[in-house]
Order: sequence, then structure tokens, then C-alpha cells
Amino acid sequence: MLEYVRQQKKNGSYFFLETAGGIHSPVMSGTPQVDFYRPLRLPTLLVGDGNLGGISTTLTSYESLYMRGYDIPSILLFNNPTYKNHVLIKERVEHNGVQVTTVPFPPEFIKDPVLEQASMEKYYAQLDEYLVPVINELDIKHQERFDRLETMAQKSRDVFWWPFTQHGLVDDVTVIDSAHQDYFTTYKKDNTEVKPQEMFDSCASWWTQGLGHANPDLTLSAAHAAGRYGHVIFPESTNEPALSLAEKVLERDNWASRVYFSDNGSSAMEIALKMAMSATAKRYDFSIKAPVEVLGIDGSYHGDTIGTMDACSPNVYNEQVQWYEPKGHWLQPPSVHISQGRAYVRVPAEIAKYHPDKTNKVYYDSIDKIYSIDSSADRDSVLNKVYGDYIRSELKSLKEQKRRIGALLMEPILMGAGGMIFVDPLFQRTLIDIVRNEGSELLYGVDDKTQMKDQTWKGVPVVFDEVFTGWYRLGRRSASEFLGVNPDITAYAKILTGGLLPLALTVTKESIYDVFVSKNKPDCLLHGHSYTAHPMGCAVAKTSIEKLDELAEKPNSAWSPFKKSWKDNGIWSMWSPEMINKFSHLKNVESVMSMGSVLAVELKDDQNSGYSSSVSKSVIKTLRHGAFKNGLDGQSETGVNLFARPLGNVIYLMTSQITTPERVRQCEEALWETLSK
Repeated sequence: MLEYVRQQKKNGSYFFLETAGGIHSPVMSGTPQVDFYRPLRLPTLLVGDGNLGGISTTLTSYESLYMRGYDIPSILLFNNPTYKNHVLIKERVEHNGVQVTTVPFPPEFIKDPVLEQASMEKYYAQLDEYLVPVINELDIKHQERFDRLETMAQKSRDVFWWPFTQHGLVDDVTVIDSAHQDYFTTYKKDNTEVKPQEMFDSCASWWTQGLGHANPDLTLSAAHAAGRYGHVIFPESTNEPALSLAEKVLERDNWASRVYFSDNGSSAMEIALKMAMSATAKRYDFSIKAPVEVLGIDGSYHGDTIGTMDACSPNVYNEQVQWYEPKGHWLQPPSVHISQGRAYVRVPAEIAKYHPDKTNKVYYDSIDKIYSIDSSADRDSVLNKVYGDYIRSELKSLKEQKRRIGALLMEPILMGAGGMIFVDPLFQRTLIDIVRNEGSELLYGVDDKTQMKDQTWKGVPVVFDEVFTGWYRLGRRSASEFLGVNPDITAYAKILTGGLLPLALTVTKESIYDVFVSKNKPDCLLHGHSYTAHPMGCAVAKTSIEKLDELAEKPNSAWSPFKKSWKDNGIWSMWSPEMINKFSHLKNVESVMSMGSVLAVELKDDQNSGYSSSVSKSVIKTLRHGAFKNGLDGQSETGVNLFARPLGNVIYLMTSQITTPERVRQCEEALWETLSK
């Protein structure tokens, strides 16, 4: 197809791709045609059926195409005066701008070949009367589409207020016409022509994509729930999608018993904080109005609502918010890196002073060794003691200051918005163990071991923010599987719905839930949203979880090639170990780290580090707009750009969980070419 288009482009001719059978008939691979051709997003002429039963088959095909994002400018069918199917079909689709055209039936077959040829020639000649207007309408629709694409960038500048964007620094606006699996189809005006450009969604659309863009299974789940429910109220009510999702989640989080629904990660964390703070106040018998803080990790980010901002240490996201008032104490995190091909833990100065060698780097034989704490915390006895000494000293200081700590709050394994910081799992495991086993004494001077029962919490509630990392982003379902411990409260969002709809969950234990149960209405957890537990989101989330579980559990799933390249180690990534090693040796790269579908490359910057660094700006610009030969035929014309976003001096790339090794290689080639110049 590509070669044909290249040949005919200079002629300005039409290109028609004719399919065989119905839209759900399979191609040779078994994929339905409606899904196979979807990445091309060609304007579609649907050939309808004018016979008895044709209304149903035509409209069913139309809806299947429309639901998958096809543009359908015209429906063609033979004019059957007996049934007049076109009349009702037009009534159903004309509000979407669809032209319905009928053509006369071909004449009866004539056995004499000469007469048959003459008859058909006459028939085809008269078809121009019916089909030329269709072609003209296609031209009009095509021109309208590209006129719109040409003006969208400037019109968007005029009316949008983009999040996390300094508008004065925006050079180019990416016009996304459609998305499918890992790719955007984008358009950009080049001199006088609007040209298409395929881009890999290498930020996974702000970390939401799990099953790829326009996944038909998720689309069908959403459509079914929309058709059955729309949206229905949730308090004191139930619906099948919400209940099924809660049951599915609790099957996996078998340490928990309650699911609280909300609509985004920040809200889910607000809810978690309310749960934890109230439980701690009741346990240690201080007023619900008494000042209370969190114990967290510096560099963490839990959302942009006021409560979650206050639960983060001062940073670029909250420093210009007038209402921001930090309410917590944040420990310095040791982090995991690869540099010059060697895996190591970078130890902050605040912790290094407790080390016998005062070292700020501890090297290991492999990444696997660093993450070998899922069953116990004895990976490194020296560093374990160093961490323990630092943590206990900090907790004792909080007690001396008479500060009330209501929760231990952390992004387990990977802190995303803070700079893709892979926190040393031994540090987080040690922190959790100390808070649970010694926290009551260290923070409150209370020995509560005699009060403990099965499934309750100890010390202060441990809250995991798994909005980013939950549900296989890092190759495992939950961070609990890396740390070898379960939280008391956890929050999920983003990949939960596979990247289709906003939904969030806060999952917790019965002992936390019981704090809010009484005969007094104000004692309940007064937090909610109009669209709480909306059926579409719940149905999509359940489907997403099932599909992701299948990828994780099937012996020969799409993840098998990636795991094999990592020699089936416990820690694996979609990014190749060979390329990670190569990146780690570049002179402009400080370190690299990867896990699951995440790759983080820390660039050297002598001027600034963190979010305020601008060293990655030129890299991002090249990835988005440079010329690469990483496409299907090795030509720059078919090269694939990367829609990447920086986090200060950190370049991160992220795929969906259904990507392929070939697609990952495209990204690696583009990044390598950019960084190695």
C-alpha cells in the first residue's frame, strides 16, 4: 500500500482499499478487518444492504465502525423500492453528517456475451449520475478535515490553558488526529502543506496507557455499561460493574476488605489520608482537630489537590501555591541506578553519615540483587543497619518535638513526578518494618503490641500511593510484591482502566473502615464525587484487570520475549538490557534505570538538577520533531517520532503493557541517535 501511494501521490489520484466480506471477517492473521485496518484511519465508504434484514446489518456495521473511531462520510446501497432501507438508515445516521446514497441494481444477466457487455457498459455509464456526487462529497469532507487540522494548533493556543505547561515556552502544538495502540497520528503544517506524522506515545499519555489506545475490548465494555446504565447514583446503592470490580480487586488484594471509589489519583490519596489520620487519632486518643502530619519520603508527589499537596515536601509543584502548608516530615531516599554498566544504590549524605565507610554509593552485582528483598529484608545487613539507624533517629526526633504522625505515606518502588526516582526497596522495607514494629514506641511512647489482632494495623497506618505503579506498570501487579509487605491502605488509578476513563480506588482493611462506623451520620467518611463508581469506568477497569492478569499469567504472553531478554529474572523490563547498558556509558548520561514499561535516563547537568533543569529541552524537541529511520522500511519518510515529556534533567520513556519488541526498538533507536550525537 505504501509503495502504491508513493507512486500515485504525484498524480493526485484516489486510493481505494476494498475489503472482502463483512467488517468483522478476519484477515489471514485472524484479526477482524475492522481492527486490522483501524491504524490507517481511512475515510470509510460503507456498502450497505438494501434487502430484507439489511437495515440491521448496515446499522450494526456502521456502529461497529463508528465506535472504533472510523470516519464514515458515506453509506452506499442498492435502491430496493420494496423495502426502502435507505430511508430509515438515513434518518439514523444523517445527524453525524453521513451521506446515504442509493444506486440502481445492475440489469439482468444476458447470456450473449456481446449483449451482456453492452448492457453493463450502459449501466456503468449511468452510475456517474449517482457516484460523482459521492466523490464530490468525499472531496469536500477531505478538505474540511484538513482545513480543521491546519487551524487546530493556533485555535488551541487561543482557548486552552494546558496543565503543567508554561505557555510562553511552547514552540509547537502537537495536533493528534487519532491514536491506536502505542501510536498517535499527528498532523503538522509544513510550509503550505499539512503533513501526517506517526508518533510513539512514549509518555503513555501521562502514564495511563495499559492496553493501548482505542482498545476494542475496553471500548465495548464502556459501550455496554453506557447502554445499560449511563450513570447511576452510588451511595446506598449498588450496580453490577461496581460490585464486580470491587470483588475482582479484593481477590488480588486479599489483605483488604473495603473499596472506596473516586475519580482520580489525587482524590484517592485525599481519601486515604482521611482514613489514616482518623484511625491514628482514635488509636492514640488525640482530638480529630489536633494538628497531625505524615511521615513521607522527600521527592514524592501525591496529586494537586490541596490536601495531597500538603502531604508532600516543598517542591516545584507546590512552592507557588499560596494555600500550601507542608504537613509532614520527609526522609531522604536512597535510589537505584545503573552507570557504566554497574548497578548501585546512591545514598544521600543524611544517611551516608551512618555508614561505616561514609560512602554515598553501594555497588551490587546486578539489579536483581538489589530487589531481592521480597521475602525478607536481609539483602545487605550493613546497609539495613544504616537505614535503621537513620530512620530511628528521625522518628525519635519527631517524638521529642511532640509532633503527631498520622500515617506513613509513600510511592512504593518508584516516585514518578519527583523525577522517576527508583527508591531502594531495602530502605522502604526497613522503614515499614520499623514503623510497624517500633513506631508506637518511637513516635508515641506506647507499647501497643498487646492490642494487635489479625488484619489490623501497627504503629501508624502504612499508605501506598500506587496511582502510577499499580497494576503491572513495573511488571508486577503491586509494589507489595517487590517489598514483601502489604500496606494498610493503597490507592489505584491511571492504568486501572487501561487508559480509557478516569477512575480511582482506595482500598483498605476492615479495622480502618470500622473507625468511621457509628449511629452518628457525621462520623462517616464525608468524601465523594457526583460520578462516584460510574458504571462505564468500573466495567472498563474490570476488563482491563482481566486482560492485564492474562498477560501476566499466560506462559507465552506478549511479555515473554521481554522476560526472556532479561533471562527470566525476577526484575524485567520491556527495554532491552543491552541498550540500557549502552545508554549508561554515554558521556552525557549520569545514570539509567528501567523496570516494566518504564525507562528513566538521568542526564548530566552542571547548572541545575531536578524539575528546574532545562538540559533535556533539546532532546525532547529532537525526539518529537527530528528525522529518524526507525520506521517499517528504514526510510526517514516512514520514521517514527516520540512524544516524550521531560522531568527536569530526566528523560523518561514509557510504553503501554501491550507493546512489542519491535516498537520498543523504534524508541530505543530514536533515543540512542538523539543522545549519542
